[in-house]
Amino acid sequence: MRSNAVGSAAEFGRPRGRSLDAAFQRDLRAPAPPQLPIFRSRLQGELLGRLLLGPRREASMLDLAVMLRTDLGSVMREVERLSRAGVLALRRTLAGRLVSRDEGSPLYEPLARLVMLTFGPAAVVAEEFGRLPAVREAHLFGPWAARYAGVPGEQPGDVEVLLVGELGRETAFDAAQEAAARLGLPVHPVVRTPAEWADDADPFLREIRAGHVHTVVR
Repeated sequence: MRSNAVGSAAEFGRPRGRSLDAAFQRDLRAPAPPQLPIFRSRLQGELLGRLLLGPRREASMLDLAVMLRTDLGSVMREVERLSRAGVLALRRTLAGRLVSRDEGSPLYEPLARLVMLTFGPAAVVAEEFGRLPAVREAHLFGPWAARYAGVPGEQPGDVEVLLVGELGRETAFDAAQEAAARLGLPVHPVVRTPAEWADDADPFLREIRAGHVHTVVR
């Protein structure tokens, strides 16, 4: 009986061990992201983008896994690594652990700037809107454009995008939803035809041109 019990436990344990080991090996073999290969993986870059950019927020591991469309184990491993490095802060609650950025860390500001340039709104907006054939140009304007120009200020809470092209508003909205899901920030698209963008009589467009404009698709 004892032999059978031990054998059953061993049989039960082996697949689980192989499964966990395979998941860990997949995580290690994940290719470095083309945006900036010093990051371990695209997952790590997008996780940092979600937590380091925009208003400070706390998230559970499960929330992050859902937002980043990945498995819980991969998120937990990345959060643990970044917490040990002093980049993220973990807080225990009755509902589980919550993670946020550690704004007291000397790594926070330079790393947030680096993440902004590689996984931030400009990169995500360029990817999501740049794949639409009808988009001739895409520009960030407002506070995010100012941050990319090096103007100091608080992390903006939303992303304003001017799209130039013969683009349906529904198509623009769908792409904006995809970008918002990746960034964890609302994305507000403004659509203008090339003729409208060239017309200097529109007060709204004059106001955009008078401020900072950061071109992401042209």
